[in-house]
Amino acid sequence: MNVSGIGHIAAGEYDEKISISGSGKIDGNIRCVALYCSGAVTSTGYIVCNEDIEVSGSCNFKKGLTASSITTSGNLSVNEDINASETIVVSGTLSLGGSVKCSLLKCSGSMDIGKGAEAEEIHISGKIKCAGLINAEKVDIKLDSFNTESTVGSIGGCDIKIHNERKGYKNSRMPLLSKLMGADRGFFTVNELVEGDSVAVEYVKAPRVVGRVVAIGEGCVIDNVQYSEEIEIHPDAKVGLCEKI
Repeated sequence: MNVSGIGHIAAGEYDEKISISGSGKIDGNIRCVALYCSGAVTSTGYIVCNEDIEVSGSCNFKKGLTASSITTSGNLSVNEDINASETIVVSGTLSLGGSVKCSLLKCSGSMDIGKGAEAEEIHISGKIKCAGLINAEKVDIKLDSFNTESTVGSIGGCDIKIHNERKGYKNSRMPLLSKLMGADRGFFTVNELVEGDSVAVEYVKAPRVVGRVVAIGEGCVIDNVQYSEEIEIHPDAKVGLCEKI
């Protein structure tokens, strides 16, 4: 089923792929093989796809999305939850009122999550705001001048890395130039807790970091660090209390 002009799709089950490249409206709940949106799409119901959902246009879904994989390089707004049995890839903008659940979450664009995110692996090189918990076996967040103002509630997992990919300009003989050239860096802010088995962080501001093996890198401001086996703290990091548990 293709919509390339202005049209609407009625609620129901479709044994086919749906492609919308114009201006379309989905009235109610639908189940289909796959959904491709490259135009302007609104939906009033739940969308369930056996295969993929791909968005390269501007889409506003009032309910939730469920698919094998979900990809957006456009502007995707969802009022409730999104669930994917495999991957969710965000290179555009995702605004979500609910939570994210998938196997692999990758974001090089911008995500605003109303609740939390759960996956086996989470890789973020874009900007994220998340009111709740980011939870995965592996969490890898790369910072640059674009996403150092990101904010999340808490981060939990086994292997957690938050590292600065853009170190800035450094010249020991020109300290003023070095300072000005590196002045675009801010913090990745965690409002409550970072907790994992192995935790390595740079340019993170958080009340508490807990782990078996913990490395607090350059630019961090941490109120309380707790570790059970091994700890390393960069000389430029600011740590209020460090204790072995």
